[in-house]
Amino acid sequence: MKILFDENAKSNPEVEKVVNKFLANVSTLEKNLDMPIVIFQDGKNGAYYIKCSITANNACTLVDLDAKLDVKNPESFRANRELLLKHRTYQTMKIDSEEGREFNDIIVEYNLAYNNTKPLKVWGGQHRIHAISEAKSKSNRYHGFRIFFNLNKQQRTEVALISNTNIAVSNDTFDRMLEETLFGDFLRKWCQKVGFIEKREDFPSIGAKSEKITVKLARSFIVNFYLGKEKRNQLTTDAIDENVYEPYLTETGVTVDSKYKEIMDTLGEKLLTDAELLEAGKRFLVLHNAQYRAVKENKAKIVNRKSFKNKAFVESVLCGWAYIAGLLQSDKKRLQNHYRIPKTTANIPDPLNAFEMSKFKHDSDRPTYRGLGTRSSLKDRQRIAQLFLAKSLHDNCVFDKRFLDGAVSTVVGILALNKGYTKNV
Repeated sequence: MKILFDENAKSNPEVEKVVNKFLANVSTLEKNLDMPIVIFQDGKNGAYYIKCSITANNACTLVDLDAKLDVKNPESFRANRELLLKHRTYQTMKIDSEEGREFNDIIVEYNLAYNNTKPLKVWGGQHRIHAISEAKSKSNRYHGFRIFFNLNKQQRTEVALISNTNIAVSNDTFDRMLEETLFGDFLRKWCQKVGFIEKREDFPSIGAKSEKITVKLARSFIVNFYLGKEKRNQLTTDAIDENVYEPYLTETGVTVDSKYKEIMDTLGEKLLTDAELLEAGKRFLVLHNAQYRAVKENKAKIVNRKSFKNKAFVESVLCGWAYIAGLLQSDKKRLQNHYRIPKTTANIPDPLNAFEMSKFKHDSDRPTYRGLGTRSSLKDRQRIAQLFLAKSLHDNCVFDKRFLDGAVSTVVGILALNKGYTKNV
């Protein structure tokens, strides 16, 4: 059969050779009807692909839903999001497939570098493929595929991202894909070393449904730790308690946060050997575990809410804690106070006093304020940082209402002084 390059595609003998190999091993409608195959080239990233039709029975023996971004790394995890097989949309898709619906523009990569018995690595349309597979005994129709060839790692990531922008994919999935493509697996290994995730475990694809740390949270922890250390170098010891600090929340989604990128471009694999950062991560995990257990085991005294159990993983709490951990690295006594778990009492069974935080309001707050450490706003991050900074002055303390109010009042007061009492906080 004839193979042609589209007028916008640069002729490439290597790509043509791989396309020929694919057509020799895979039965397609175009091959059966001796139709010409056209090789296209993406105008932005230069990736080559063809469009063809494959029957359900043939496709289901060839597709691989565990596609990897880094084919040379055995520790690379599947890059796609988790299948939502109980979702109403998927159930409808399955019924449609059983009734003979033909799906199109399923995006795959022909790749024999791993799991070569299933050479079609699925990047877009994994739910459609699964529906086709479940319905193949009732309907063996042709389905349309866009098949990419000879992708490099950057092209593969772009194909994966573009393929998933047509459906509701979480930013956590995008973060996970970009992290591995741009920086490798250093962040994942660091989280495994700390204990945030298990060995041979990846970050969750939908953080809101998980009780695990996400790529965004892990990035924010690292950035804030180093921002805190950097800020300390600009201050005298006496000035530490005279400032309002601004913990940073990293951006998420299809772009990589600039502050995080700057740190990773500098550190790289050294991230895994920074003893101070590792210690901070492990101490924070102890806090998270203590909070989680306290809420889960004291149902009679505190509502067993997911948001209460995972209070330490709330963005403002994590960012504020990590920033102060970095800020206090040169003051070992205050650092150890910071690392200590807040005291619990008969009335406050959980270290972070999540219930009291959830209903907390300062006199300066508007009626719509939802509570301390419940939002990711800069206002909350500033207050949480001050809360942990104040805690570092004590060998032992409890996060009761009085302590919360004192820390927040300090932030409100300093900000008011900086503004000359001309504006409301």
